Amino acid sequence: MYKVLHFIKRKPHMTHEQFKEHFERSHAAMALKFCGHLFSEYRRNYVNVVYTGGDSRDENSGYGPREWEWDLISEWILPNEEALNEIYRIMQEPGIDELFWADEDRFIDRTATVTVPCDVRDVGTAFNPKGTVFDTPTGEPSWD
Repeated sequence: MYKVLHFIKRKPHMTHEQFKEHFERSHAAMALKFCGHLFSEYRRNYVNVVYTGGDSRDENSGYGPREWEWDLISEWILPNEEALNEIYRIMQEPGIDELFWADEDRFIDRTATVTVPCDVRDVGTAFNPKGTVFDTPTGEPSWD
């Protein structure tokens, strides 16, 4: 499995809700139309508040809700890196590239976009101590 995270920020003239509505109605629809056959999953995680600023265990640390720079974490879950390369190829085709650029110019602050390709390791949800800090004779964790 291969994943690409896109951290995307709206332009200042839009509200978070307007950004979300436009992304779903236009940009996500275009992504699915042209590249949907390459996605295993396509998720959009809309964010307007994060919790940060200190140690959450210390009530005086300043930890709490903060505004965040990005409005969206978009996830492309792909079968492999070759699928990503094919998406990039499709996005460079004449007509398709101009369509995406024109749409992005309407509502995305491109200077703030961050793209993070990830090689995913999924261990599932069932606990298996083999090879972890719990793989000890007693089952107690050891970091040695």
